[in-house]
Amino acid sequence: MSCWQGIASYWPRFLAWVIRRLPNEQQRLLAFTILAGGLCGLAAVAFHLSIGWLEKLLINRANAAPGHSWIFWTILTPGIGGLMVGLGLTYWAPAAAGSGIPQVKVAFALRSGLISVRETIGKFVLCALQIGSGASLGLEGPTVQICAGVSSMLARAARLNPQFHRRMASVGMAAGIAAAFNAPIAAITFTLEELIGDLDQTMLSGVIVAAALAAVVEHSILGSRPVFHVPRPYVLGNSSSLIWYALLGVLAALVSIAFTDSLLWLRVRFKEFTPCLGGCIRHWVVWRPALWQR
Repeated sequence: MSCWQGIASYWPRFLAWVIRRLPNEQQRLLAFTILAGGLCGLAAVAFHLSIGWLEKLLINRANAAPGHSWIFWTILTPGIGGLMVGLGLTYWAPAAAGSGIPQVKVAFALRSGLISVRETIGKFVLCALQIGSGASLGLEGPTVQICAGVSSMLARAARLNPQFHRRMASVGMAAGIAAAFNAPIAAITFTLEELIGDLDQTMLSGVIVAAALAAVVEHSILGSRPVFHVPRPYVLGNSSSLIWYALLGVLAALVSIAFTDSLLWLRVRFKEFTPCLGGCIRHWVVWRPALWQR
């Protein structure tokens, strides 16, 4: 505990020292962009390791329960995890709800890239618990929002003008995607296309630096490994296979549209759904969060 207290007390002094040495705001922006790339890589690694630890503690133990009890525990564990996360989203960090990337885009467009500390910590803790308890969710979107929150906190700590906060949000998104997907080049392209919207030269340099540093940190700690494991390579043995590939693409598009529309429809229904308990209680306190996690 004393070690963490020492780090917490040293951090403000370090920031003040950097600000004194770099009175020019452009210099501070560059320095904190580099710092953001490294810290976002560490945050992504910590998030991934936390999920792995919780999976071993929760859902893996449920799957390995003796006899036929594993069926009961495999069903119960994600439900309990969903209840705890739903309570956290409802009463502690409602801004941490969602997949992650759309929330960063909203912050970039409407709030000058501002992502609060509670939103960042809530995303880290609640998503790690949800995925670790067995929810069928990905860690890429939450990693992006966590890293964008880290870069947003650094922008405030560096006392940058609000016009530079949006730039730091793009830095965090690029670093998060680079660390989550193990693909820094794709992270740069995705950030320019989805978040910034054009080839902004003033933001491009920071995005490149942050994505590269985050990927280096992630590789140094977790090692170089593919995110998606393909059991066997696929080759084009016959040119007629292109017809089936094209059909597969059309079907995949239809399935994705149906899945997205169904998900949004169910979300609206759950928001409107207020069951009657006893005397028609409209506000649930315990089990509504387990069903509706925003």
